Amino acid sequence: MAGQADETVSMPVEIRREQTFAIRQWAPALSMTLLGLLSYVDRSVLAILSPTILASLHLSATQYGYAILVFSLCYMLANPIWGLWMDRTGLWLTTLAAVAVWSLASGSHGLMMGFAGMCVARGVLGFGEGATFPAGLKTVTETLPEEKRAFGLGIAYSGSSLGAALTPLLITPVALRWGWRAAFGVTAVLGLLWIALWTTLRLTGWYAEPARPQILTAATAITGQSRWNRNLFAAAAAYGLGAAPLAFGLYAAPLYLTRVMHLGQASLGHLLWLPPAGWELGYLVFGRIADRRRLNDLNRGRSRRPGSVFLLLSVAGFLIMLAPAAARCSFPVTATMLLFFLQMFVAGGFVVFALADGMAVLPKEHAAFLAGFSISAWAFATGLLMPLLGHLFDGQRYTLTFWLVASLPPVGTALWWLLCARRQHIR
Repeated sequence: MAGQADETVSMPVEIRREQTFAIRQWAPALSMTLLGLLSYVDRSVLAILSPTILASLHLSATQYGYAILVFSLCYMLANPIWGLWMDRTGLWLTTLAAVAVWSLASGSHGLMMGFAGMCVARGVLGFGEGATFPAGLKTVTETLPEEKRAFGLGIAYSGSSLGAALTPLLITPVALRWGWRAAFGVTAVLGLLWIALWTTLRLTGWYAEPARPQILTAATAITGQSRWNRNLFAAAAAYGLGAAPLAFGLYAAPLYLTRVMHLGQASLGHLLWLPPAGWELGYLVFGRIADRRRLNDLNRGRSRRPGSVFLLLSVAGFLIMLAPAAARCSFPVTATMLLFFLQMFVAGGFVVFALADGMAVLPKEHAAFLAGFSISAWAFATGLLMPLLGHLFDGQRYTLTFWLVASLPPVGTALWWLLCARRQHIR
């Protein structure tokens, strides 16, 4: 009887310990959720307020597209650089420095007076934000077991889509009341708050950085895998072109809704959270699916390629071609927003499966570089795409715009099949 009583008393203690362990295990990934949220709040303010800002500064959509190109080029170059720094010098301090840089750059947008100022501010912002996704993937690989990493990646990366969804709701009222310049000051304050949170996690031990390997791990030595191999380029192709339609939803959708649907800035603030919500849902849904596939493969001693998944996602991406017809239907705004939602949902699947596949076949000490290189491919595709979309928008050639956006994921899928080396699982 006494033993049963002791067991009854101890059970809640064990449950509490398990709950505490679970919270501590997921806390780093959740901090990356907030990091992604901060990153996309900072980069989305310009897009959300672009109709007002372009009118205020007397800039064209083509000039706006070139400013996005500057951001994308700096972002493209910075991602692998930050990834290498994280792999070599550690995650905590590198991420801290990056957030400080981009928060200052984001706040400086409030001082821009023309095209040159916009390009400089976007360039520095792009360089700093290059640390966002390498930090997220590296955190997941360091703190979560393999069968939870794809969903953990979805959690960590979902902050970006959540930030893009919340920005219209948070920033539009500020801009309408105090002007668009004040909106950028809010982003700098949010950066300081995240730095305080990140420092607290480190000081309390909720994130303890593992020792950095001084030599190749056993997996790397045995398989001969290095940073540069065909699987790396395959993941970059699937991510870069498969997720390229995100650029339309993030940067071009506000202009489309203004010019084609004739919506004002206040209306945009109530609608532009919907497409990123699809992106958010895509991260979570496809993250769970990828983990289940991975666990099933581990139990059966096999390793499947996600090529069929990429093919299905590519086909689904052509739904965006219905947008011109949606603009002429009896409920044009609702139908158009639904198509934008689905487009970003599909793009989220490309992100998750490209990186989940890369994590399965590349050594985890190169995780930050994998994310950085893959996102650089996305930034490169976005940088080339946005000036072209701006030119098409200025010419009111919207149907061709949607054809171009829908065609990129199939090209990425084809390149993935060509580049992907024979699967070799690495823990």
